[in-house]
Amino acid sequence: MQSISSYINPNTRGLTSNYKNTAIKDKETYNEAMSQHLLNPVEDLVQVLKTPIKLAKSSSLSRQNNSVNIAEGQRIRVNGGHVLTITAHGVEVSGGDNPYDTQSYVKAQRMADALASMLRNAGGTMTTVAHSKEEYARYTEGITDVMSYLGIDTSKDFTVNGMKYSKNKDGWYESEANRDAQAA
Repeated sequence: MQSISSYINPNTRGLTSNYKNTAIKDKETYNEAMSQHLLNPVEDLVQVLKTPIKLAKSSSLSRQNNSVNIAEGQRIRVNGGHVLTITAHGVEVSGGDNPYDTQSYVKAQRMADALASMLRNAGGTMTTVAHSKEEYARYTEGITDVMSYLGIDTSKDFTVNGMKYSKNKDGWYESEANRDAQAA
């Protein structure tokens, strides 16, 4: 089973399989709309998606330190026999025990998307991982799921590729860099 990556088109807030559709067509209108929704304009998604993810040199796991280093080529077996494969440009979903189990595939794809966002965030190429409470909830659920498959306890502070994460007062995962920036 081949995975198709999905991206958010910021102009329509819909999903697209073509990353070229993530370019903001009318920046002035877009920025005005985002400010009305009390959100800051996001980084250029095309540039974020084209930039290779900064991954660890080698994979490692420390349950004692509740940390994981994720490297290119690492494969993570998740629900329903699906496998998440780490690449320099994202996380691919393959496999699956039952090709008709779309719920299992959708869950694996959600984990892949959330992990790719977290890896981009940990590597410093993406600062915003979600733009609504619903997106944050899906991101948080996806991270919680994939980290549990890796043996990481997300109920306490954990580290991914050198970046420390914890839950903030709203229950969303927040990086140490983001907390430091808000404190400054």
